[in-house]
Amino acid sequence: MAKEAKVRATINPLHFEDLEPHRFEDLVRQLVYDFRNWASLEPTGRLGSDDGYDARGWEVVELTPPPTEDDEDEAGGAGNEERPWQIQCKRERAVSPKKIAGYLDEMIPEGTTTVPYGVIFAAPADFSKKTRDTFREELRQKGVREFYLWGKADLEDVLYQPKNDHLLYAYFGISLQIQKRSQKNALRSILAIKRKAIRHLGPIAQKSFAEILIRDIDDGHYPYPDAIPDFRKHPAWKKFYFVGHEHNGVQVLIKRYFAYRDVEYGPPKGEPNLKAWDFTNKGNSGPSDIWNDEDKSTENYAIYHFWQKLEKEKQAYFEIVGLVKYENIIDIDPEGDIYAQCPHVYVKRVMSQSFFERAFTYKLVSANGWGSETYLPANADKLRIEIFPERFPDPPSSEP
Repeated sequence: MAKEAKVRATINPLHFEDLEPHRFEDLVRQLVYDFRNWASLEPTGRLGSDDGYDARGWEVVELTPPPTEDDEDEAGGAGNEERPWQIQCKRERAVSPKKIAGYLDEMIPEGTTTVPYGVIFAAPADFSKKTRDTFREELRQKGVREFYLWGKADLEDVLYQPKNDHLLYAYFGISLQIQKRSQKNALRSILAIKRKAIRHLGPIAQKSFAEILIRDIDDGHYPYPDAIPDFRKHPAWKKFYFVGHEHNGVQVLIKRYFAYRDVEYGPPKGEPNLKAWDFTNKGNSGPSDIWNDEDKSTENYAIYHFWQKLEKEKQAYFEIVGLVKYENIIDIDPEGDIYAQCPHVYVKRVMSQSFFERAFTYKLVSANGWGSETYLPANADKLRIEIFPERFPDPPSSEP
């Protein structure tokens, strides 16, 4: 009956539009630094007269000499060549095919005799297929040999590479490497708490039924509940039964009521099939708690007496089990104190006035060993019948 977890975004889109235009040019230029082996890379846009582009560079290329019959006897290369590149940056969120064609004409005017070897055009936009096709065709016609159109997704891909983490942090205040270190430290902390819970509360592979006191780490009034308004409704500490481990936390028995369970065991694996059930929300049988208990001994005995008269194989407990995640446990005191001589589990609250996650597990547990646990199916409400009365008859003063 637990709700399906929602997928949460871990990193929001980068806000390139918040960068000042020259800062966007600086970012692109720094991303280009290790794109090729540059002899030089100049920020022409910052000089005031950019001639249609914001940066230009000269790529150093080692030339390979043509093979000759004397290759085995001669050593050395044919020297280096410097290939010119032009880089244009537009901090625009949308660039149409017509607009990009205009920008390319400004970069390489018709009839120019100095056509660059390569072109990089960068903008934080989602380029359409038509825009990309126009970009490619225009530069081919102008005689450019290599060309790259970097849109928003391309820029993000490059920034998220580990080698550019310093740029991601410098321009956007995000560091994936710092996050990784934080995640590693958080994981170490969780695993340490898990080991402590296994050592002091109970092992992984074995169901336990041990008293624990869950305490709010921010509370400073323990053990005096009168100092806290509405303590019974929103207790800052409360006793529960620890009943086992989940993959991500400890299971805690929140409520345990007397119940009725009628099951049949069918094919193919003899698994229990719930036919009918009921429970009473009176007489919760939790651990003895001097702060939160109410004196209902007479009523509890009447409920127990009624429940005992049910068929033995249909006597059950209705259990509500909550989860305290390891990540929300601050520490565990295995000794306790004179008020609660059991392990004290210190937690940070994960919801308003609650120790637990929102999702609870609901199940019926046989009281006499008649089959295993039965988790309530989706149609549980339709299978519920009336077994327990609203008011329980007084039990006889003594059994015959």
